[in-house]
Amino acid sequence: MMQSVASTAVVPPVEVRRDPGARQGDPWGEVLGELEMVGVFCSTGRFSEPWGLELPALPRTLMYHLLLDGRAVVDVEGATLDLAPGDVVLVPHGTGHRVTGTREDPASGLWDVERTVVQERYEQLRIDGGGRPATLVCGAAGFADPGVGRLLASLPPVLRAPGGGATRAVVEAIGDETRHPRPGTDVVTARLADVVLVHAIRGWLEAAEPASGWLGALRDPALGPVLRAVHGAPAEPWTLESLAARARLSRSAFAERFAAVVGEPPMAYVAGHRMDVAARLLREPGASVAAVAGRVGYESAPGFHRAFVRRHGCTPGTWRTAAGPRTLEDVLGA
Repeated sequence: MMQSVASTAVVPPVEVRRDPGARQGDPWGEVLGELEMVGVFCSTGRFSEPWGLELPALPRTLMYHLLLDGRAVVDVEGATLDLAPGDVVLVPHGTGHRVTGTREDPASGLWDVERTVVQERYEQLRIDGGGRPATLVCGAAGFADPGVGRLLASLPPVLRAPGGGATRAVVEAIGDETRHPRPGTDVVTARLADVVLVHAIRGWLEAAEPASGWLGALRDPALGPVLRAVHGAPAEPWTLESLAARARLSRSAFAERFAAVVGEPPMAYVAGHRMDVAARLLREPGASVAAVAGRVGYESAPGFHRAFVRRHGCTPGTWRTAAGPRTLEDVLGA
């Protein structure tokens, strides 16, 4: 937990005017709701021991493994996890890692494994060592909403969600799809994996106690209300004074605390969040650049254009028409 800051000035809270079209200020729910994966790559591995995969690093990509049956071991930078059927492992930062049948099994490079292309972005992998079998669903995913990056950056290098509860039914449905591929299997598997990932991340959120980063700020009694206000009304003309008032801190104490916990100055966070919201709105059918600029608080189209390019590296018009990475080769190329 964060220690309280000694030099504070208590001021009355500020009433925030909300855009009727804005989300109502629950950053956890907002980001979990936007965990819509861009289908990058999904595969079903049918392996028998000894077997192993050496996965390359995929920056800005979440990688995951879902063990359907058998056993497996995941090693991410020396953190070794033994999996049981139904377990899900997330590698949120796209770190290169190994997945093997046992801790002693050798690992082959991803491109050296026998593979069968079933459908676009969906493949079957096979390693036949003649021993104990295992079935594994592996995937690499980007996300449609760039704001998800704050959540992923706050997660540890690897996390495991044990199977059970509501996740079990979804895992069984994924298993049925992978054992009996048919038209649309790639889409169905990706959507079911969406649900598993949300369950896994939500479970970690409920159990973890991060003291810093975006998640730490959400749990901070002073900074949490600030983030909820900013997420609830991105078009509000926020100032350092109005944000400090939300936190019930002096300007200097608030700015210092926000930067220490979140990792960036308050107004930089506000500007970045506005552009992340704008990126999401631009993908909506019929969205115009001018209308989106207004919904995130910009009266000047050139000012919005410059801010968007600084944040996302391309113009709003280019972003609106781009489909984003769709294949593993796209991601590796990027």
